[in-house]
Amino acid sequence: EPIVWPSSVSLYFVAKLARERVKVVLTGEGSDETLGGYTRYAWTVANSRMDRVYRSLTPAFFRRWVRDGIGSGVLPSGLRRKLEHTFVGRDGASWPSFYFDNFYSAFSAAEQGELLTPRARELSGNAYAGSMAYWDKSSGDLLHRLLYTDIRTYMVELLMKQDQMSMAASIESRVPFLDHVLVEFTARIPARYSIQGLSGKHILKLAVEDLLPHSIVYRQKMGFPTPWAYWLAGPQLDELEKMLLEPRTLERGLIERDAVRKLFAEHRAGRRDNGNRIWRLLNLETWQRVFLDGELPTLKSISPQAVVAVTEPRSS
Repeated sequence: EPIVWPSSVSLYFVAKLARERVKVVLTGEGSDETLGGYTRYAWTVANSRMDRVYRSLTPAFFRRWVRDGIGSGVLPSGLRRKLEHTFVGRDGASWPSFYFDNFYSAFSAAEQGELLTPRARELSGNAYAGSMAYWDKSSGDLLHRLLYTDIRTYMVELLMKQDQMSMAASIESRVPFLDHVLVEFTARIPARYSIQGLSGKHILKLAVEDLLPHSIVYRQKMGFPTPWAYWLAGPQLDELEKMLLEPRTLERGLIERDAVRKLFAEHRAGRRDNGNRIWRLLNLETWQRVFLDGELPTLKSISPQAVVAVTEPRSS
């Protein structure tokens, strides 16, 4: 399947490095989804509180006007990106927009309508149907509903990613935080012990304060970055745009030409960081060339600073 996460690249090389010394590793997967570690949990809880006040004080037409203004591109890209994650930039009456569009999808539901052809939209259906089914079944306070939904959906994807990348490097990864007894225990922990302000996993940090340095326990949470944004800052951006606008790409009937051009134009002008969106389209097209068109993956140097996956015809 296509590689959705840029962090898969980093994870593969970390696994490959670990394989030089060991055959099995322990990882922390699952601790965020069981103990509220992601910033989005605390942010959503706070955002939800402020949204209730905001909606009670302002009429719907005003809220739509504000959202349209944020999405118009008039504001500086950094400010717009921050506001898009708040209650003023999201429709609080729509949970898919307020949470799933906000933190999960590279392309929001509205952007999918612009990017995908009618045929592709018909094939894909409702991208949030599975997540919403678990959300509707969840119970308890807001944090525990978020955790339950993520455990049943988002975490499954992360475990698949970890399994793929670790096994590609011939190393086994174990997930002690997902021992079923521990997971059942965390489900009963009151939200106030997991979240403090905008910080998560509070109870876990307290539990290991005497085992690890304070600077490690309470350092700012970090993702697993790749230099993808740096790679896109050079001439290789033109190569990627050319690939995604080739007739063979567009003739698949999945994406709209004008939407792709808009993505690259916004990115070049600095109006919006579309790196994650470009990554997903690139990997989808590369996957199709390899697995549907029967091409062999090769490595072609696009610039001295970057190497990206491209394909060449399979020899007969």
